[in-house]
Amino acid sequence: MKSQILSLGERERIATAAIDLIEHEGVMLTESEAVELVHGAGAKVDGDRVRMPSSLVLAAIESAPEGISIYDRLGNRTMQLEGNNHYFGAVTDAPEVIDPFTGVRRPCTFEDVRRNVLLVDALDNMSFANATGIISDRSPEMGAVLSASLSFIYSTKPLLAEPVTQEMLEACHEMAALAVGGEKILRKRPILIVYSEPLSPLAHTDSSIMKLLYCAEHGIPLVYTPYAAAGATAPMSIVGNVVQLCAESLSGLVVHQLKQRGAPFIFGAMPSIMDMGTTVFSYGAPEFQLGNSMMAEMAHHFRLPNFGTGGSSDSQVFDGQAILEASSSCMMAILSGGHLVHNVGMHGNATLMIPEMITATSEIIEMQEAMLGGVVVNDETMALDSIREVGPMGEYVTNAHTLKHFKDVWYPKLLFRGGDKTWKASEQLTFEQRVTEKTRNLITKHEAKPVPEEIKRQIEEVVVRAGALSAE
Repeated sequence: MKSQILSLGERERIATAAIDLIEHEGVMLTESEAVELVHGAGAKVDGDRVRMPSSLVLAAIESAPEGISIYDRLGNRTMQLEGNNHYFGAVTDAPEVIDPFTGVRRPCTFEDVRRNVLLVDALDNMSFANATGIISDRSPEMGAVLSASLSFIYSTKPLLAEPVTQEMLEACHEMAALAVGGEKILRKRPILIVYSEPLSPLAHTDSSIMKLLYCAEHGIPLVYTPYAAAGATAPMSIVGNVVQLCAESLSGLVVHQLKQRGAPFIFGAMPSIMDMGTTVFSYGAPEFQLGNSMMAEMAHHFRLPNFGTGGSSDSQVFDGQAILEASSSCMMAILSGGHLVHNVGMHGNATLMIPEMITATSEIIEMQEAMLGGVVVNDETMALDSIREVGPMGEYVTNAHTLKHFKDVWYPKLLFRGGDKTWKASEQLTFEQRVTEKTRNLITKHEAKPVPEEIKRQIEEVVVRAGALSAE
């Protein structure tokens, strides 16, 4: 099931406006190789301002792949980023965590990242791993490498990595190749996705372009997604925000495709607002969710895989607000055809990781998929023979149709459906308590399929070498 916010005419108008911005207003671009690429292809360069002709943008859209296949460490295709497929992943780079064992809010540590890698690996509705948390008890520059090493060792799921420097990117790349059996296999069956973010409004930093060029050259799927807040780094209107963000992501796509035509590119953005009462860039605002859905629709319009956000909130604790905002954002992501949806478990205005909310949101996603999966109307589902057989005042409990299909409905793992007597006879745990208990059990008991000891040793050697480089 899919919803639609923008009409075809509205999508075409937004696309035209974004491409016009790239051509006439231009973007800031200073990375030397990127400037040479676009200038050689016909862009106008005036200092750090680069204006790319619409023909270049349209050619880049045409050459980028419409779909991307992503694999796990075992070589299974687990995500096909195209059509109405959707896949969720957990929180990325939160500096703090609410410890699921103590309930204390504190800085995120190396152990917290290891725990969350295990948690995400154990949850069926989390399709990819992330660099879950900014590690406070290790070198800040090493965060992405440490997170990647934990992911490749303790999980089989694909990884969305956020390296800051080229050295860290190269280390993540090397570890991914080790995990799957070599560079050739990695190119054929990618397990690594790299995240890069231009700077709103309309600027491409050297760091973001470095990652873009590296990934294009090596065939690594790249997420290139700006984050802008209406009223601060983008126009106050949602539509204006989306126009600007489309221009930022598409102008990055031009550089990417000039570097390597057909390289895998994931279009997207995070079109939030700045709350004028608190000045925070909101993750729970309805406008953020609406903007994410509009960006997904624009990606479908351009026939590009897309990157979105869901399962997050502005709440500072595991509470009703967190569940409400996470639920609505996941629903919007599914309805709009969001492909790679990140940040499940990110709360507190993108400052706080709540592991229990990763567990809770996994169940929420499963419930929403049951609601939004649609129905099939045929002789079997219409069940006319069964209705005739039972007749007036009959019962369906013992009917053959019931016995055949009772497992077709969705049964919750965490939500309570028992009656009053069942409740009184149980431990009478609240939903939050059941979620916490399950989260703790998954962290302490889950064991992913291990990497061979020799591969683990080589991955750890990459981390050591990267640490030596970061210390120089």
